[in-house]
Amino acid sequence: MKTYLQTNNLSKRFARMRVALLSIIIVCFSISFVFAGDIVKESPSSQKSMQLLSSFEGGKLYSAGIFSVLELSGTYRQMGRQYGHLMSVKIKEMYNEVANQYAKNGVICSDISLEGFSMQLFRLYPRRFQDLAQGMSETSTMDINKIAVLNEFFDYFLRCRPGSGDTGHCSEISVWSGYSKDGKLVMGRNFDFPSFYRAFNKHIVIVVYNPSDASNSAAVITYPGQIGSIQVFNSRGLVLENNNGVASGDSGRYFGKRIPFMIKDLGAMLDSSTVEGLDAALVTSRMHYPLIYNIAYPGGAFNYEMTTYDVKRRQGQDGLLIGTNHFISPGWGLPASEYLEAIKDSKERYDNLKNLAERNKGKIDASIMMDMMDVPQDKGGATPQDKNIYQFVAVPTDLKIWVKAMTCSDWTEVNLKPLFHK
Repeated sequence: MKTYLQTNNLSKRFARMRVALLSIIIVCFSISFVFAGDIVKESPSSQKSMQLLSSFEGGKLYSAGIFSVLELSGTYRQMGRQYGHLMSVKIKEMYNEVANQYAKNGVICSDISLEGFSMQLFRLYPRRFQDLAQGMSETSTMDINKIAVLNEFFDYFLRCRPGSGDTGHCSEISVWSGYSKDGKLVMGRNFDFPSFYRAFNKHIVIVVYNPSDASNSAAVITYPGQIGSIQVFNSRGLVLENNNGVASGDSGRYFGKRIPFMIKDLGAMLDSSTVEGLDAALVTSRMHYPLIYNIAYPGGAFNYEMTTYDVKRRQGQDGLLIGTNHFISPGWGLPASEYLEAIKDSKERYDNLKNLAERNKGKIDASIMMDMMDVPQDKGGATPQDKNIYQFVAVPTDLKIWVKAMTCSDWTEVNLKPLFHK
């Protein structure tokens, strides 16, 4: 009887141990499944944001949502060849889109054609960018004059449509220190232009240049076939964007006599490794058109009000900098009376962004900044419903940007860090 009880108790003990062990295994498996579920949930998003599509002579083409992303490296001629081959179809589509939209919307100067104007400006490009364009022409089978058109159709619009009524609506805001959630600088920017520019949104491309010379790596948000841009990011954590500054009254125009500003933007960011270096490049510039530059870096932000004859720098205060389309620095003395409505609109957007920053003070990260940039102007934001073309948010410390194109995409993340080679 004793032996039976001992055996029976032992069996029961083993049974209890088996149940306990099984329970542990089930719990461990459940925990593993939960963590695996989290990984699976995040991983497709990161993979989906950057899909490798093709490569050519060292260059790579990715997709990030609807956006094309080009990773180029080598000499400028080599990067141009990579660009032209990988984007050949899209370059042709973009050229046709420009020709169609400009004809449909009556964008024409009475004294010079788009192609004649574009070649006039192209001849002013520094040699490295002419080499890049020549490489692009070689592998895209597009004539260099058409490549020039893709690079200068924006300036052609500014020349043919003088004034600020339909072009001066861009907005920028940078926050850091006490305004941002973790102290990191976050920049938001709206590119606003006549609504027909939305037809170009499906063609937007992020181009990353990794030159084999001593330059920095730099990235631009632009259109197929374009080299420079109105917004540039570099591997040193510098961000540059510009807005139309004509509303403050400078009537000077030097198209065809000074290097076009989008090419100068890229050149400055390839060459500048520090904010001091970029500052020197900007304050010594003479632009062919009045502009407002907003630059950011991990430690702060600056605004440059640039006429065709002078530059005044404005520094961000207490972790906040806003730049729209009117000059704020004292001492300009420009005849702005004919632009009063445009200045009034610019001030409204400025004040709206300031109110949004105050309302979200201490909480602003990339996500909150995207929400702020999405607020329509008539509801207390800075985004005009009929003129907003595309937007970006940038965190320079992390080398990350988020891009949104009206009518085409929601906010899409692009991590520039792995695309920068130096």
